[in-house]
Amino acid sequence: MTMIQRLQRVLRPSDPTARESGSSIIEVMVAMMVFAVMSVGIAYGIANTLQLTQTSRGRETAVALASEDIDMLRQTAAGSTTGIFDVVSARGEDNTTTVGGLTYQVDRKVSWVQSDGASGACGTSTGKLAYKSVVETVSWPNPRGGMSSTSMASAIAPSDAVTDPGYGTIIISVVDASGAPYPGVTISVAPVRGGAGSALAKAPLPTDAQGCSYAVNVAQGDYTVTANVPGGIDTEQKQPSSQSPISVTAGASAPVPFVYDQASTMAFQYAKTYNATVPANMVTVLSSPSGGLDTVTPWDTTSSTVRITSTTNPSPTVPVFPFTSGYTVIAGPYSNSLDRTKNCLSPNPASWTVPDAAGAVGVTPALVPAPAGGATEAQVMTGVLTVKGVKGRYITAVSSANPGPGDPGCAAGMTMRFPVAESDSVTLALPFGTWTISSGKSFGDTAKNEIASDPKNVTPVTPGSVNRKTALLVIDYDNTVTLDPRGQVR
Repeated sequence: MTMIQRLQRVLRPSDPTARESGSSIIEVMVAMMVFAVMSVGIAYGIANTLQLTQTSRGRETAVALASEDIDMLRQTAAGSTTGIFDVVSARGEDNTTTVGGLTYQVDRKVSWVQSDGASGACGTSTGKLAYKSVVETVSWPNPRGGMSSTSMASAIAPSDAVTDPGYGTIIISVVDASGAPYPGVTISVAPVRGGAGSALAKAPLPTDAQGCSYAVNVAQGDYTVTANVPGGIDTEQKQPSSQSPISVTAGASAPVPFVYDQASTMAFQYAKTYNATVPANMVTVLSSPSGGLDTVTPWDTTSSTVRITSTTNPSPTVPVFPFTSGYTVIAGPYSNSLDRTKNCLSPNPASWTVPDAAGAVGVTPALVPAPAGGATEAQVMTGVLTVKGVKGRYITAVSSANPGPGDPGCAAGMTMRFPVAESDSVTLALPFGTWTISSGKSFGDTAKNEIASDPKNVTPVTPGSVNRKTALLVIDYDNTVTLDPRGQVR
C-alpha cells in the first residue's frame, strides 16, 4: 500500500460513521479564534495592570520627592535668621532626579505671603513679610505616553521675624525685558541726603533666582534704591537704574520694582545715501510701543565742531533698553505732547497725514529691533537740502512758526546748528519740517537768510519746496524751505 493510499484511508475512512466522528477543520478554527480573542484580552489586562502599577509607583515616588524637597526647604529656613531668603523657586528642567530609570522634574514655585494677605514672588504690598508659600509640582514620563504629574503645597515660616519691630523692609524685584526674573543684579540702598533715613547696617544681597532682594531693618525715612549690573539699562534708558525717594515706614514694607536688562547697542545712520552733514546739536527720539518716547544724544550735542555725516564711521551709537517691540527712530525733537504749545510733530513722518498733490501721506519709519546684549543699526529718515555760497560760514536752521503745506508744525520750535562749511556748496540733513536757513560768521549766527538773499541758494534734494515771501501770498512763509517726508521711501 502506497503512502498516498494510507493517508486517504486515515483522512477519508470507508465507514461513513467514522467519517462523521471527531472535529471538523471549521470547528478547530473557531476554537482557535475564541482562544486568540481571550488571549488578547488577558494580555491587555496584564499590560494594563503593569501600567497602573508603574503609575502608582511613580506617583508614590513623586510624592516622596516633593516631601523631601519641602523638608529641605524647612531646614534651610530654620538654619539662620536669613535662611528664609534662600527658599526660592526652581524650574523643573533645572531640578531633576532619576529613580528606577525614570527622570522626575521637581518644579518649585515659591512666593511670599504678607500680613495683609498679598502674595507674590518677592512680595508686592506694604504688608510685613509673614511666610513663604511653596507649591511643588513633580512630573515624570507616563508609560502610556506623555507626562504624569502631582502637586503638593506647604507653608514655610522664617526662624524669626524678618524685620525687627520699629523698622521697615524694602522689597526689590527685578525682571528683564521679557518679564522673567533677573538674578545677580547688584542692589544698593542709601538714605536721601537731608532726610530722616539712616545707612543700612547690612547691604542687600544681589537679586536671587526669582529676581528678588531685600533690605531689612531699615530705619524710617526716605531712600534711593539703585539696581546695577555691567551693561545693564532700564526702560528710561538709564544706566544704572535708580528710584528715589522710596519712603519706609516702621512695621511696613516698601516694594520697589525694576525692569532692567542688558542694553542693546544701536548705531544711527542718517540720510544714508546722501552723504549729508547732520546738525551738531540734533537729538534723536526713540519711539517704542512698549516704552513711549525717549530722547537720546548719540554724540556731544554741545560741541560746535563735531561733524556727523551719513558716512561717519563708525556710526554714532547709544545703548538702549531691549524692548521686544523694537523702536521707531525719529531725527529731531519729536513730541506728541497734549499741550499744543509744547508739541513738535513735524519730525515724525507719520504725523504728515494730509495727502500731497500725488495723494501720498507720511509713513511710520520701519521698526528697528533691539536684541538684549546685541547690536542693531537704525537707518534714520531725514530731509536733505543743499546750500550754496557758504564756504567758511556757519549754517543755522530755525523751524518756522508758519509751516508749509501739509506740515503738522512744531509749536515748541527747533533750532539746528551746523559746523563751519568746508566748501562752497554743502549737503545738509534736517528733521522734516519747515525751516528758515541762515548763515553767519559764528556758530549759531543767523545774520543772513539764504533764501531771502537768493532763492537759488537753497535746493531741496528730497521731496520739498522753497517758500518765498511775496506780497501775492496770503500766507506769509517768511522765505523758508519745507522738507517733506510724503513720498519718501522709508
